[in-house]
Amino acid sequence: MPRKTRYGERELYPSVERFLKKRFSCFVTAQDRGVKFGRVDVVGVRDIGKSLTGAFEVIAVEVKAGNQPFNTAVGQAYGYSVYAERCYLADVRSRPFSLEEIDIASSLSVGLLLIRENGNISEVLASPVHKPLIDMRAELLFKLGYAQCTICGSVFQCGDDKNWERYVSRYVKKAWDKERGYIYWLDKIKKLKGLSPRAYKERRYICADCVYNLYDEIMPD
Repeated sequence: MPRKTRYGERELYPSVERFLKKRFSCFVTAQDRGVKFGRVDVVGVRDIGKSLTGAFEVIAVEVKAGNQPFNTAVGQAYGYSVYAERCYLADVRSRPFSLEEIDIASSLSVGLLLIRENGNISEVLASPVHKPLIDMRAELLFKLGYAQCTICGSVFQCGDDKNWERYVSRYVKKAWDKERGYIYWLDKIKKLKGLSPRAYKERRYICADCVYNLYDEIMPD
């Protein structure tokens, strides 16, 4: 039976967001971000490439206040696997998850976060790595104001809620001068896909580091 708690789901978002920063060292986190096919309660992005690659992971968390059937809640968390490498269900509990619940979550490759009545959070089951749909993961990143560099593969901030081009430039020289990223469009690809020349699509990004290092090599002294 669903349980009544003193928390509302949205009241729990800040605690879960802080947990992602502390537990997974996420360099960007956000709450309630909408994408084409739904919304993610809490999301974080962390670096896993260390010093040799630009690899990263998206972590998505479905948050519940202890008042929904477990199968429904864990199924919603699993739905995030189209956006994220790791998916978690965070639920308020006065007692531990049962062995049956852990088995269900494990079979769906969903991690479990236990939220105590006092607000403390602990990881009960780690999420295995999923293989998200690349376009949907990119859309979620963009909702966070981030894009993936086409050269190094790292993610970097390209904009914010008010201006999605705030930290990039459409001109290489300007990007180099202001130490910003670079945004460009692929018109020939649009033709290949049968899109209208005016279609506002097929854009790519290069991070400020790659702009600086590559452009600095070809700039005349």
